[in-house]
Amino acid sequence: MKKIMTIVVILSVAAAVAAVEKAKESGATSQQKQAAEKAGSPLEKKIDLGNEVNMVVVFIPAGEFEMGSPMEELKRDSDEAQHHIKLTKAFYMGKFEVTQIQYRVIMSENPSKFGGDKLPVDNVNWYEAARFLKKLSDKTVLKFRLPTEAEWEYACRAGTTTAFNTGTTLDSDVVNYDADEPYADGIIGKDLKRTTVVGSYPPNAFGLCDMHGNVWEWCSDIYDNEYYKITPSIDPKGPQEGKAKVIRGGAWNEWAYKCRSADRNHRWPKDNQPIIGFRVVLEIENQK
Repeated sequence: MKKIMTIVVILSVAAAVAAVEKAKESGATSQQKQAAEKAGSPLEKKIDLGNEVNMVVVFIPAGEFEMGSPMEELKRDSDEAQHHIKLTKAFYMGKFEVTQIQYRVIMSENPSKFGGDKLPVDNVNWYEAARFLKKLSDKTVLKFRLPTEAEWEYACRAGTTTAFNTGTTLDSDVVNYDADEPYADGIIGKDLKRTTVVGSYPPNAFGLCDMHGNVWEWCSDIYDNEYYKITPSIDPKGPQEGKAKVIRGGAWNEWAYKCRSADRNHRWPKDNQPIIGFRVVLEIENQK
């Protein structure tokens, strides 16, 4: 009888611990897990690139969110008009920014200014990123591409509505940015003046690392500062005409306000700068 009672107590404690852990999960994390389970898809996939190099991608569920920033958000820009967006298809996104060793395995070169296998590839322009994704797709027989701007912000926010997915401000202990200038109620912190190893800081609720800071990330969209006024509300792909391409997320050299979830920036597609890299999207085929 004592043995049975002991087992019951142990099971009760285990159930209580599990309940506490589940309660800690954000709504976005719960939504993500449920959607992945329903789709029969793993939360994470490891893609073999060859030469004992892998790439981890994370399941991002379909969903809806408010894109852009509210009028009261500190240091917002005029191109961030808030609007409702619905993404109808789930996708996988790189858990980390593309690293230099991943880029080198696929492209047989490394354009980066800051050298290191586990650092994000930098100094890569939009066309070079597109060529990498084409070669990666051909090699793996999967469909890789850049995220749309809407997909990027949705994945970055991971259910949050604050200026950052970390809350109302940034801290240099959790993001690589120029913390010489605090944002909102933040404090002055470190300025590393370079990129850091991907995954050095905690992930957001979807399990994505470095969505704020480290390097700007190319998106597929053409940039238009008026686009939010006419954007489709369902699966927007960006303007049909224009020259500059969208970059998102801020970088190691930027103050916090440029790393906000809603901040929009752009560069010419042939620009190579040591503050710009990219992250992959892997499409999920045969979705209903």
